Amino acid sequence: MLEDKTVHVKKIRYQLFLSIFLILCMSCYQKKKVFRIPDGHIAMFGYGSLMSKKFIQTGLLQKNYQGPFLSAHLKGFKRSWTFAWPSTLPSLEPDGKYYRYYYVNETDTIYPKLIHYLNIIQDSNTVINGVLYIVPKADLTTYDSWELGYERIDVTDMIQDYTIEGGPVFAYRALADFVVKPTNDPKQHLIELSYSNILMDAFHFWGKEFEKEYKNSTEPFDSLILKDSHKTLWTNPPLEKIIELKSIFK
Repeated sequence: MLEDKTVHVKKIRYQLFLSIFLILCMSCYQKKKVFRIPDGHIAMFGYGSLMSKKFIQTGLLQKNYQGPFLSAHLKGFKRSWTFAWPSTLPSLEPDGKYYRYYYVNETDTIYPKLIHYLNIIQDSNTVINGVLYIVPKADLTTYDSWELGYERIDVTDMIQDYTIEGGPVFAYRALADFVVKPTNDPKQHLIELSYSNILMDAFHFWGKEFEKEYKNSTEPFDSLILKDSHKTLWTNPPLEKIIELKSIFK
């Protein structure tokens, strides 16, 4: 009889624990807000320069963007400085012209072999922070032209903070040919100070906690390769590879 009573008590405790657990799960689920994408738009998850509202308003979006611009999290990816753009390829700027980038070391003008930007790489155990906002579908061509060397991927189901309705969420990930881990040799690998300043602008906008979370979820780089770069207009640039990269988005 005592043994039956003990078993009965354990069953009651287990059912009580299960009920509380389910209530908590439902509570968490109900707190997840809806991010609704309006007709004629898609959503973008920015994890690098696209975290800066000031930056995306200088050529990528209208000058006075009034849509949602929200802190968000992407699961299943890690962030690193592994996108590498070869200096042998012309770089397109928002003014529609192509340039080459270099830095000056004392009296020497140096064109580094690779210029590095942020990238995301699949990693099921990692979550990164970033920014969620909307883009008119008609502007996707502008984004794709800006993100040459990347591929646009659908990350709708990997956004943690919101239930997405009305369309997809895209992010840009480096194509395999452009993935290179940087070393500490600035003649081979360069990170532009101007790019770092765009990130600083984003941190100023979003605050210290956002910046701290960014640093905790981003692979570091050696400060030796962070340089104040300059650009020179590339007249008659070789565009064969550029045309090939643009065709990927069609």
